Amino acid sequence: MKRACSPEPSPEHELNKEMSLNEQHPILLSLNAPVSPPLKRASIKRAKDGGDAIPLTTSQLNISSSLAAIEAGQVEVTDPLTTISTKLKECVRPLPNQPIPRLPIKEWVELYRRNEHPEGRHFVIHQHDHPIAGPHYDLRLQFSETSSVSWSVMYGMPGDPNSQRLNRNATETRIHCLWNHLIETASHKTGSLIIWDTGEYEILPYQMDPSGPETDDSRSEISEDSQGPPEEQISDSAKLREAFQNRKIRLRLHGTRLPKDYTIILRMDKSTDFARPIREGPKRRRRHPSRRTVPQAPSTSDSESPSPRNNQESRGDATPPRSQSEFQTGPAKHAHVGNTHTADLEIQRNNAYPGSSNMIGSIHQRRWYLSLDRESSGFEPTMVRGNESEGKTRKRTWTPKPVGKGFEPFYVHGPEAERSLITARLGVDVLDDEGVEEFVPRRGWRPVLH
Repeated sequence: MKRACSPEPSPEHELNKEMSLNEQHPILLSLNAPVSPPLKRASIKRAKDGGDAIPLTTSQLNISSSLAAIEAGQVEVTDPLTTISTKLKECVRPLPNQPIPRLPIKEWVELYRRNEHPEGRHFVIHQHDHPIAGPHYDLRLQFSETSSVSWSVMYGMPGDPNSQRLNRNATETRIHCLWNHLIETASHKTGSLIIWDTGEYEILPYQMDPSGPETDDSRSEISEDSQGPPEEQISDSAKLREAFQNRKIRLRLHGTRLPKDYTIILRMDKSTDFARPIREGPKRRRRHPSRRTVPQAPSTSDSESPSPRNNQESRGDATPPRSQSEFQTGPAKHAHVGNTHTADLEIQRNNAYPGSSNMIGSIHQRRWYLSLDRESSGFEPTMVRGNESEGKTRKRTWTPKPVGKGFEPFYVHGPEAERSLITARLGVDVLDDEGVEEFVPRRGWRPVLH
């Protein structure tokens, strides 16, 4: 019986095969990696040493490389704005029947580029549907060329001047990189992240002028009527750094979704103005207390004494054999754990993720109070007739000022209803685009509708 043999490949065939392999670009799969918080320093070190990261240019990125991989540091990009905007263009959804605010990709890119300098004043509000912390809204304000300070607001921005729950708890989080303002992505561990609103902020004096609140129109009239020499202009990012040190920030957000003259006040709870202690050593697993042994009956000559192994099985507390790795106590066992803990420890000490700098003095998990500045937002108090059955003949309410001031009340309805300002996607759409299946969100979140 003759065996079939394959013909020897020709030199031209080998050359063409080698050229085709060189022309292929690396294909990256969607990674199950944390999205927010961003990459830790240990992963960055591996990327610089040529470890797990695959450096790619913008032209080499394809649709299979997910934004979660870019956020997690598995893919190095030299131009985050171009890379992320290119990816988001592929994910834009058509507008639904109901009108929703939308910021075109071109204007969104121009907004980011004109703030890429030390005095930039870019802001973003991310809707983050976290599987453990639950839905919340991250307010991030740029204070330098590369970094932004961040607060986590549970129920989003207040939009009703007559709401019974006008205030919000805002928890201070880590310092983020400025390019994190561009991210929309998802993973199993951190849920979905969409851009709820973005734009530029303005810092107003915390003490209100007795002549009246400052608005965009009044500020333009003052600048036209002033005849004196122009004073030295102080950037809003410098004002933010100063107001942050005073623990009182009066902030106007010029966004797309938020109405005109929308102004909020951030005040820090002084009882939380301290840094929490940092755990120096790695966490140890808590062992369960040993079960009490059942006393055995004395053995007789007629009964056979059971072996220790059978005795354990009869009590039901047999201990499985320990693997060889459990007996290792040297560096081989704890090398990976030690590197991860060192990276976490450095992030906790600096309260800043890799690539950002905590020059503003942010402290993790300080509690702030966020409230709507109703008068600066264009409302004025008026007395109206109250409910006589409740014993209130007159009550105070806030109504829009004349000449087109104020705005219609709005409410934040959460991940099931809120869409991205850039791509018009829901949170479930982002999960689907990133290939995240069987995501289990945290239940119990309710919007503030009164």
